[in-house]
Amino acid sequence: MSPRILNSELIAQYMINKKLLKHRGLRNVSYLALGNAVSQIISLIGAFYIPRILGTEKYGQLNIVTSYVSLFTIFTFSGLNKVLLRECSRNLEKVKDIIEGAIGLKNLFALFAGVISVIIVLFINYEQGTKMYIYIYSLSLLMQGLSSTIDIVYQAFEEMKYIAYMTIGRVCTSVPLSIIAVTLGHGVLTLILIQIGTSIVFLLINYKISRKVVDLNFFRRIIFQGKILKQGFNFSLLEFLNALSGKIDIFMLSILTTPSNVGLYALAYRIIEKGLLLRSSISQSLFPYYAKRYNKGPMQIRTLIEHTSLVLIPAVIIASIILLTSEQVITFVVGNEFLASASLLNVLAFYLILDYSIIPWGLSIQTTNNEKIALQVGFLRASLKITLILYLFSIFGLIGVAYATILTFIVGNVFLITYGSIKLKRQNLIT
Repeated sequence: MSPRILNSELIAQYMINKKLLKHRGLRNVSYLALGNAVSQIISLIGAFYIPRILGTEKYGQLNIVTSYVSLFTIFTFSGLNKVLLRECSRNLEKVKDIIEGAIGLKNLFALFAGVISVIIVLFINYEQGTKMYIYIYSLSLLMQGLSSTIDIVYQAFEEMKYIAYMTIGRVCTSVPLSIIAVTLGHGVLTLILIQIGTSIVFLLINYKISRKVVDLNFFRRIIFQGKILKQGFNFSLLEFLNALSGKIDIFMLSILTTPSNVGLYALAYRIIEKGLLLRSSISQSLFPYYAKRYNKGPMQIRTLIEHTSLVLIPAVIIASIILLTSEQVITFVVGNEFLASASLLNVLAFYLILDYSIIPWGLSIQTTNNEKIALQVGFLRASLKITLILYLFSIFGLIGVAYATILTFIVGNVFLITYGSIKLKRQNLIT
């Protein structure tokens, strides 16, 4: 049976089962949550074992590389993904045309992101070895751009199980290979090559599977669509500002202090990052639901508060476990060399709660063409975060950077919820 026929059947089935739509969000959250739960159990082994073998300096160097490259995600025009997903969710019968109309542009920007990453690092005072690793790891930006295009298909049709399968597969491959590599005495370069190689293999597998849903042509010509470009730019800028407010810590520390100190902070941050992956699953799964829900009419604030309470449950559980066990776990599993990471981890645990609590409100703004509100909050967070890091690091050292994160998100959340609610009420989108 051809992919085109399968695509038509899937659309028809989706339309017939509209009554089940409200249950799909929960089911898709379950798929992604289960996928992330399995992958995180495996990746946690690597998250503790790899720094123990590498030590603070090399582990810090590895995180300098990955954090630096991740900042250039904005140049992949990643915000276009949400615009395309929003349009695809509203027009399932036109998914292929919508995505292929932008696929050439997405490929161009993914390539541009890798090039600009390599050029800019030439002017940063990193040691030559770190720069070489960045040159190689910049290839991940291209892989990320291609993979995100495929994920739009799964999200639009709410077939999140495929995303879960790919997540588990990548982690089950890369983590054991990384553990074997460091055990045999290999270092940062080998770990980076494993990540790149794994991304390429699973990108090919993912593409083959996606053709059963929608048969995309990745080599379409570049088409410039003004409206989509403008909205995509807004989302891309928003993601960049979120990266500055949430992920700028390690990059700034790489400029302000030694790789060893970066390694200490990075261990705490990476553990917290594992807890945020469930947040990504929830947000990713609920985005299509919110887009369709607001397309039908206004949503009650009571519903948003209920959703907030529900998404806070896993955040509170994870944060509580961290606060109760951080010092013992880090000392026993990673070693005394990383003991200072425990106090950092305890502070950053509250960042989990703050970040989860904003999911329904952020989705409400993003799915109702109110990107400007999110951008204003993003500018506030980013500027505040950078200022606080510079000031609090000079006073408190590493833990000052953790304090900066907490203060930034408290201010940002209060502003987003209050200002966003006022705007949405005026637009009759919430009651």
